[in-house]
Amino acid sequence: VEAPVKAKAHAKPDHPPTFVPLDPFTVNLADKDVDRFAQVGVTLQVEDPKFADQIKAFMPAIRSNVLMVLSHKTAADLLTQEGKEKLAREINREAVRPMGIELDDEDEEDAPKKKKRRRARVESPITGVHFSNFIVQ
Repeated sequence: VEAPVKAKAHAKPDHPPTFVPLDPFTVNLADKDVDRFAQVGVTLQVEDPKFADQIKAFMPAIRSNVLMVLSHKTAADLLTQEGKEKLAREINREAVRPMGIELDDEDEEDAPKKKKRRRARVESPITGVHFSNFIVQ
C-alpha cells in the first residue's frame, strides 16, 4: 500500500530517489474492548541522499515518534484507505520532528482559522511514506 505525501513532480531520471526502510513496527492499538495490534512496515522516500543519512542518525527518536502515532490508532482508523493516508501524513510529520523540522498538521488546516500569524509553509524533505506491509489483527 502506497500513500504518497504530496508527491513532488521533480524526480530526475539521473537522480533517483533514496529509500530509507525502517525496521517493522509491532504495536498494540488503542481499541478499548478488544486487544488488537498492528504490524506495519514503513519506508521513507527522500530526494537527497544526505538527508537519508541524517534520518539514520536520528532513527531512535524517529522510531519512538512513529510508535507513539501508531499506538494511538484503533483498528478502524487503520483499515480504511483514508486512515492509511492520514497515518502516512502523520508519520511524515513525526519523522522529521527530531531534526527540528516542524510541519503543519494538514488536518488542522480544515478547522476554523484562529487569529494567528501565518508562518511560511514548511516542505518536508520526505517526499513519500510507503507501507511495505500492513497487518491489523
